[in-house]
Amino acid sequence: AAAIKRAKEKEGRIDILVNNAGVCRLGSFLDMSDDDRDFHIDINIKGVWNVTKAVLPEMIARKDGRIVMMSSVTGDMVADPGETAYALTKAAIVGLTKSLAVEYAQSGIRVNAICPGYVRTPMAESIARQSNPEDPESVLTEMAKAIPMRRLADPLEVGELAAFLASDESSYLTGTQNVIDGGSTLPETVSVGI
Repeated sequence: AAAIKRAKEKEGRIDILVNNAGVCRLGSFLDMSDDDRDFHIDINIKGVWNVTKAVLPEMIARKDGRIVMMSSVTGDMVADPGETAYALTKAAIVGLTKSLAVEYAQSGIRVNAICPGYVRTPMAESIARQSNPEDPESVLTEMAKAIPMRRLADPLEVGELAAFLASDESSYLTGTQNVIDGGSTLPETVSVGI
């Protein structure tokens, strides 16, 4: 609430909200502590929920607003071992996006989700360190090899998609899941092709 108050004081109003919260701690479902599970839920769901709830009334009053949710391909489209809590929370963001889009479309509010694959961010580097503390760079290299475009996304590419979803150019989009993953969700898991 304090951050929103400061933003309003500085800018006068909030027209665009980008919910870019995300944490991922690796751990198998049975080994994950309740504290680690709640850590994911508190940041990845409750943080998004609370900020959106604080900003939305002003957008409704103006009958104009754009909300961009940062989800993931993990959870709703694909899954990785050790990312159960992360997958749970990012799938929830897709549901929240669609629900808010339907509920507030007639109030002039557009709500869309971005579903990135692997992006070269501190979080991806943290996952790589958790996966292989001795050689995290090899994990990032293997991630890139598994992506049809053979690279991780640059954070600026995801930012450009967020800017598009917040712009007038996307004025007829709401409730969408916008995948930006270099094609990683496209291949069959077992290929019998050429």
